Amino acid sequence: MTASDPYEPVTYSGGKRILPRLLILFLLILTVAAFGQEPSVCYGTTSNGRLENGWKLPSSGPNFSAHWTVGRLVGRSYVHSSVYPVILEAYERLAIEMPDRVFVYGEMGWKEGGQFKPHKTHRNGLSVDFMVPVLDE
Repeated sequence: MTASDPYEPVTYSGGKRILPRLLILFLLILTVAAFGQEPSVCYGTTSNGRLENGWKLPSSGPNFSAHWTVGRLVGRSYVHSSVYPVILEAYERLAIEMPDRVFVYGEMGWKEGGQFKPHKTHRNGLSVDFMVPVLDE
């Protein structure tokens, strides 16, 4: 890559890539400004943790929908605020790359995290179930 390449990863002296982290931070700030919600805080692990200020994923978009409407209505579709824009950005990219496909997400977690039966994880806002589209050929 050349120095003028806009896709060249930005690094600091430790050699770690910071461009993806900056992009995620930018998306998080943009999302907070757009939706007026406070950022989430997660504690512990996905299997032994909790969440504060979970963000509820929309029930559907142009190319995605929730798998289980009842689960969503009772509050089983909350994620950490840093995960929220990543999911929506992924669906936006998929809409461009695969415009004829519709994707489905499953369960995520409670707004305040914690035990989430029957899952052993999904407790701190960092776990998401995605359905994989299958093509009949």
